[in-house]
Amino acid sequence: MKDYLLWEDKPAEKFCDAHYLGNGRLGMSVMGGAPLEEVYINDDTLWSGSEEFYLNPQHYDKFEEARRLSLEGKVKEANNIINNDMEGRWFEAYLPLASLHLTVGQANNRRNMPLKMVIEPQKDDISDYRRQLQLGTALETVSWVRDNIRYTREYFVSFPDNKAFIYCTAEREEGGAEGEKLLDFAFGLDSSLHYVNGTQDGEAYLTGIAPDHAEPNYTAVTPRFIYKAPEESDAIRFACCARVVSCDGRVFSDGARVYVNHAGYALIAVQAKTNYAGFRKERDRDAGKLLKQIRQDLDSLEAAYGSTVGAAAKSISYASIKNRHISDYQSLYNRLDLDLGRELSGNLPTTQRLAYCAEGVDDPSLAALLLQYSRYLTIAGSRPGTQALNLQGIWNDTPAPPWSSNYTNNINVEMNYWPCEALGLPECHLPMMDLLTELSESGKQTAEGYYHSRGWVTHHNADLWRSTEPSCEDASWSWWPFGGAWMCQHIWTHYEFTRDEAFLRKMYPVLREAAVFMLDFLVENKEGYLVTAPSLSPENKFITDGEDTVIELIDEVSRESRCSPNHPRISAVTIGSTMDMSILRELFSNVAQAADILKLEDDPVPAQAQEAMKKFPPLRTGRFGQLLEWYEDYEECTPGMSHTSHMYPVYPGELITETRTPELFEAARRSLERRLLHARKQGGWPGSWKICLMARFKNPLECGHLLKSTGEGLGAGMMTNVNQQIDAIFGLGAGIAEMLLQSHQGFIELLPAVPVDWADGHFRGMRARGGFEVSASWDRGKLRTGEIKALIGGPCCVKAKGLAGVSGPGVNVRAQDGMVSFTAEKGVSYVLGFDAEEIAGREYYI
Repeated sequence: MKDYLLWEDKPAEKFCDAHYLGNGRLGMSVMGGAPLEEVYINDDTLWSGSEEFYLNPQHYDKFEEARRLSLEGKVKEANNIINNDMEGRWFEAYLPLASLHLTVGQANNRRNMPLKMVIEPQKDDISDYRRQLQLGTALETVSWVRDNIRYTREYFVSFPDNKAFIYCTAEREEGGAEGEKLLDFAFGLDSSLHYVNGTQDGEAYLTGIAPDHAEPNYTAVTPRFIYKAPEESDAIRFACCARVVSCDGRVFSDGARVYVNHAGYALIAVQAKTNYAGFRKERDRDAGKLLKQIRQDLDSLEAAYGSTVGAAAKSISYASIKNRHISDYQSLYNRLDLDLGRELSGNLPTTQRLAYCAEGVDDPSLAALLLQYSRYLTIAGSRPGTQALNLQGIWNDTPAPPWSSNYTNNINVEMNYWPCEALGLPECHLPMMDLLTELSESGKQTAEGYYHSRGWVTHHNADLWRSTEPSCEDASWSWWPFGGAWMCQHIWTHYEFTRDEAFLRKMYPVLREAAVFMLDFLVENKEGYLVTAPSLSPENKFITDGEDTVIELIDEVSRESRCSPNHPRISAVTIGSTMDMSILRELFSNVAQAADILKLEDDPVPAQAQEAMKKFPPLRTGRFGQLLEWYEDYEECTPGMSHTSHMYPVYPGELITETRTPELFEAARRSLERRLLHARKQGGWPGSWKICLMARFKNPLECGHLLKSTGEGLGAGMMTNVNQQIDAIFGLGAGIAEMLLQSHQGFIELLPAVPVDWADGHFRGMRARGGFEVSASWDRGKLRTGEIKALIGGPCCVKAKGLAGVSGPGVNVRAQDGMVSFTAEKGVSYVLGFDAEEIAGREYYI
């Protein structure tokens, strides 16, 4: 299995350049400083605020008025009502828990010139610096040489032991005496929140409390943070402890820091906890109890791994702890292998590889690295029983993160989970299902209070408290009651790949009640269609009265920015947007199919949903032959808009495909081409989404171009270097997967959109709908081998350029027109044969 790594030749200066480690709950972000290191510690349940429901008492009446106006075509008037009268509130922020500060060379607290020279090194004092994250083992290593001594730190976060670990060593490069103990360092903990800290008996600790409210970083409203008196506050309490659990030197504390002297090695274990007890569960306000639990937990760790305490040292089996971590991690990571051949820049730091790629150097192995890194982050950030990945995953360095590090439901949280199924990590998808289940409970109150409706609803944002009301300010994004309906697509996707009926039965009430709300939400327009009204296409706007306004506003409206002005002739509100109606088509269809699979004949909702769909307006095309984004063929305010919401039915949806709806498929392609024509660059999550779309359109050239420009906007840790978001790398992983394998049209298709430079390669362990595991290899663009393993069993159809046939136990079928169908038995593997002269996807290159 090919291993991949991220590496840099200097410490991180910005948080987006850190390397991120985690076990789903506990996150550790390593900056890699030498000799001064700061490691950010996160817990996935540390958020500002507490449970709260805000009811805008005028919302329902204003909603009815905005609905009437939008149906009458008075879209700007409807837009103004939403802007001015239908607001909700800002939701809470995901917060950093603690920072571990570690200073190599500090042996005590004597503030003399030798210490100043240690902590303020000159330019040439440190050499041979390297920090690297090994994806195959989820181990981060930071090393450098100073004064002929090699210092090394190894970091990981263990899922089985539920802790983070840092292993420090120091060895003389040459000429040292045997048994020399050269390691001196100090460490302590602090936090950017309200906290109390200290040290004792070889450990640093802190306890603290989160703010009762945190304002978003993009509003001018102050003060930013609100803290009630602790005895009145139900805000989250937290605690953290970093303890030396193994060392062959002297360990002592002075109340401010822990010191390690004259050691060859030292192992620090880090544990953090909050008092969050679960959705709507009562919490204990005593942070001291959390610290006591952490200490007991660390005591148990020392006992479990054979710690013995001597006069001046502790001994614990670091190898056992590390091997347990690696074994658990590799049980997930090793399911999939990918090698795309040529590695043109692998000897360069990752940030340089990304930069060179953006300048035109095509390095197929970089794409393989991006795919495997998306899997690494999925495992590190989303394990069963943990919180779902938010805008920054589980990693954050600031109490005022961009966009409050919310769950943003109009693209970002969904994109975080696009790679899970195809890339062999279905259990890592489950935290999103837990999020959905809890939102469906809190969303009932919002449906009733805001819309006088049945079912459940959630809007643009969510947080730990499962807030589901509308957000604030501009209608183009704040008021969008389709977040839950979109997220419900993930329920069906998980079922499509796993065929897990027990899961589908468990999640059916969530699907059903989302459909119930939407049945109540639909309204008949003057043409007799059932439509959504008011309606948006997140986060886009249009010009209400023609091309003259475009000229008038040319200095005010960026051709790419989604933040168009609130101008009298610009609106975000209409009826029956393509995205709305497409989400509902899939939601209603999925509910009906689920009810049929589960044999729920007495449930009236699936039949009601099917009847409603008969009255939906058809998807239509506009003046450029493009797929319409809105109900009317409006002039786009920002034709280079980053969102591609109206192409949802192409990806991640499955409504528009080349085989079932070829005319709409071509119209959607033209829509995407217009977006690209009017945009200068394609960075972040918008670029990732466009790669997924171009893969569905089977355009490998544009997929390759987009891969280059998207990577340019990523830091060394693959967060975006603007707005510190992690969704782009997940979207890249999903897009590269779509380039290699697709299964959304009722058949498995191999290499549908591989760029010409991916001439040689192989993959093993990718997943396809229907419960199949797929492997393939190719060289010089020609498929050579393929294998389909049935994880469940049932009908299987495969398509590939040059496919000659399939063979296996009881199966020997010749292909017709590059396609073969057979019935697979559970647990059985089937071998694909190929015509050696056919080049995969050749017709797409010429």
